[in-house]
Amino acid sequence: METRDSEMDAEAAETDTDAEAAAAVDESGRATTSRWPGVIIGIATVLAIVSVFTVWTRSQMLDTDEWVDLSTGLVAEPEVQAALADFLIDSLYERGNISAGVEERLPPELQGLAGFVSGALRDPLTAGVERLLGSERFQTLWETANRAAHETLVNILRDETRTGITTAEGAVALELRPMVVSIGERLGVSTERLDQIPEDAGQIVIFESDDLDAAQQAVRVLDFLSWFIAVVVLALYALAVYLARGRRRQVLGTIGWSLVGVGVVVLLAQAVARRVLLDALVENPANRSAADIATGVATGLLRQMGWAALIYGILIVAFAWLLGDHRWAVAIRRVMTPVFDLSAGAVAGGTAVLLLVLWAWSPGRVFESWATGLTFVGLVIAAIVVLRQRVRAESLERSSNRSSEGSSDDQLVATTG
Repeated sequence: METRDSEMDAEAAETDTDAEAAAAVDESGRATTSRWPGVIIGIATVLAIVSVFTVWTRSQMLDTDEWVDLSTGLVAEPEVQAALADFLIDSLYERGNISAGVEERLPPELQGLAGFVSGALRDPLTAGVERLLGSERFQTLWETANRAAHETLVNILRDETRTGITTAEGAVALELRPMVVSIGERLGVSTERLDQIPEDAGQIVIFESDDLDAAQQAVRVLDFLSWFIAVVVLALYALAVYLARGRRRQVLGTIGWSLVGVGVVVLLAQAVARRVLLDALVENPANRSAADIATGVATGLLRQMGWAALIYGILIVAFAWLLGDHRWAVAIRRVMTPVFDLSAGAVAGGTAVLLLVLWAWSPGRVFESWATGLTFVGLVIAAIVVLRQRVRAESLERSSNRSSEGSSDDQLVATTG
């Protein structure tokens, strides 16, 4: 009998040991799994910052419409117009031989003063050019010159050159000679003098073809990374949510805070980059105001993308809270019940309208490539589906509870009667 009891005690002890071991393994597995979402979100955050700067660089370098908008906005600033006016007048004086033109118009006895008169005219001419720079004709010339130069540059960098474009011994330049000639015409310079202005007058070189192969390779890499990194970031965020079983709402909120952090880092980097560029590039203090405007316009898209990441993050945090059990979240979901109780077609139509608005806005350039655009659309649809399921489930639960309460009241009345 004692032997049998001893065997039973041994078996019980062994069972307890196995249970403890299984519990320990389970806890260890949970601990390991619980760490992975945080690690993945950390990696995704770093890649998200890289993605923002990659998309910004690609847009500034290779998007002709973005380049034209940037340059047009830049030249609309008074400080930049003053600097450009100085450059154009210098080109006109150096290549147009203004002194000789003035000498031709003076009486013989005063021709010796041509140099003095042309010099005295320089400041009023510069002021006049500044006024011309705000005219519609100039804006058209400026936009045409910028678009032609940038389209040529992009075609060369993507190895899509057309007949007549060569980079073997030259460079891609912004051709401002038509503007120099137009200014000369407005100022009364003779046609003969204007015809003598060289073709490269007012030319601004924006790309030289000495190392074209390396530049083309860099553009191919940039084209690929601009969408690939963004897709990887979204995939990592989705993986983090998938692995966080039992606490996915909390992890979704963490992802939102991750994007808030990305936005803050990008905005700080944009501010620091402007300061560094100003200190590094501006030698003449008189040019600092124009340079400050130029760097502000050049980094404007980066600032927009930083704010977009910040807003996206706040919206995701709010969505995670909306799915929670807070009293205010439950109240908001109850208010949303009539909307999500509509037919699936009506909800799908509302979702389509929302996506069209987001497509037109394209915050953070998310629709710049098909890969990031489709991924973003999928995430928006998934969020609406999850929210609709939660709202409808709670609506059915409330209806069921009311039915149960009504049945209980009926039974009580019947029993009392």
